[in-house]
Amino acid sequence: MITTRSFMDQTWIDLNSPTKEEVDSLVLVQNINPIIAKDLLTPTPSQYAEEEDGLIYAVLHIPAFKHSHSSGDAQEIDFLISQDSVITARYDSIDSLHYFSKQIEVNEILNKGENSNLFFGMMKEIYKSMADELSYMEDWMKEIEKNIFAGREKEMVFTISSAGRNLLNFKRIVDPHGNVFEFLKEKGRVKFGEKFEAEAKSLIEEWRHTMRRVNNQIELVNELRETNNSMLSTKQNEIMKVLTIMAFVTFPLSLIASIFGMNTN
Repeated sequence: MITTRSFMDQTWIDLNSPTKEEVDSLVLVQNINPIIAKDLLTPTPSQYAEEEDGLIYAVLHIPAFKHSHSSGDAQEIDFLISQDSVITARYDSIDSLHYFSKQIEVNEILNKGENSNLFFGMMKEIYKSMADELSYMEDWMKEIEKNIFAGREKEMVFTISSAGRNLLNFKRIVDPHGNVFEFLKEKGRVKFGEKFEAEAKSLIEEWRHTMRRVNNQIELVNELRETNNSMLSTKQNEIMKVLTIMAFVTFPLSLIASIFGMNTN
């Protein structure tokens, strides 16, 4: 499905699970490289950016654990960025893009908005949704910590492992964004001017802030894992201590009973 929106003298063409016929029509109207158009039809496993005539083509993946309509842990958006238009291709319903579309509709009615490339407005909304994901993870960490000290160490072993896996996947997905944004900063200055470069720099800072939050949470979950393991080991040692004392007490009694139970003269 193709949806076209206009805002502040810019055009946003959004392709949601595009068909070959829709992409072919877009190639004719927008003069897109057929090789890039072919990539729009299916998800791309890697994240990268490249320069193509007057466009910049970028493939980005977005982590989605709590707010997702898919079974995977990542959603993909392909961007075709030009001076006055942005083409997006996606293969799932992405909440942040939906919120962005509503936002520009309201701004258009109110006749207000920032005169910047629509791509940066989209990424701002995307990173806001990613911040919500991290806030959810932070609340999860607090709940894990409370359960650890409430005596539920055994149940927390699998919960901590699940949280750690989500954070590592989050980092794996978001880390390549930095290279893509650096490419946009370098090529955007030449193609679209200094304002585009300045906005790309701001986006890089937002990425770095997000990565710092992820790394901090990974360190926290590692600390919680060590604490949980220590408390679990301490509890197991106490149980072994009790069992050893019981064995020490019962062994002499068992020995005496065995002696008197012998069938001898």
